[in-house]
Amino acid sequence: MRIALSVRGLNKTYHSGARSRAMAIPALRDVSFDVEAGEIVGMVGRPGAGKSTLLLCLAGLLRCDDGSINWFGEQITGHHVPPGLAYIPQRAGYYSFLTVREALEYYATLHDLSTANRAAQVEAALREVSLHIHATRRVSSLAPSLLQRLGLAQSLIGSPRAILLDETLCGEGLLFDRDVVSLLTRLTRRGITIILAAPNPVELHRIAARVINLIEGRVVASRPQLAARVAERFG
Repeated sequence: MRIALSVRGLNKTYHSGARSRAMAIPALRDVSFDVEAGEIVGMVGRPGAGKSTLLLCLAGLLRCDDGSINWFGEQITGHHVPPGLAYIPQRAGYYSFLTVREALEYYATLHDLSTANRAAQVEAALREVSLHIHATRRVSSLAPSLLQRLGLAQSLIGSPRAILLDETLCGEGLLFDRDVVSLLTRLTRRGITIILAAPNPVELHRIAARVINLIEGRVVASRPQLAARVAERFG
């Protein structure tokens, strides 16, 4: 299999307080791992373990202090982020006055797509996440589970090569939903790499081929079917 992502020696420290009393808070400590193309990798850890920081660095939205991140052979730098990365946070923000279709159409304009291609991709994304029946509803009227599906639909726009989901599908049982699991599996068969974070490894057990366990910013384990063991630790 081809390596999609290679992370080496990643470190990130936050600083809080006045400069004279600044406190250093390590968020990532010497993080290294590889992910194969078309692999679904789960990421678990307690709140504050570094999951969100790591995903932001992987998406090129946050600069690490040192270390390297290579996607498909291209390194993320301060001036370059390899194309094809889709990142969706746990609570993505949408203009509440838009309909579901209009929200996706707006985000589709951020990609270099023709008008016809944008429309086709929006309709395909709506159907793939079973949102087409809600396409004319206002975003403000959506239940949390439908908002999470909207985030997943957004990640499909623009033909991504990798999708990063920061607890995007957690809390509403979507990782146990047969249609969502089937969709994620289909995406990997297209060669799309998926990394999804969750606080509870049980939610990842059905879908992730491998689970990365983060504790206090360190990768303490990364191997297949780790979820059952980690579940004992995290309860």
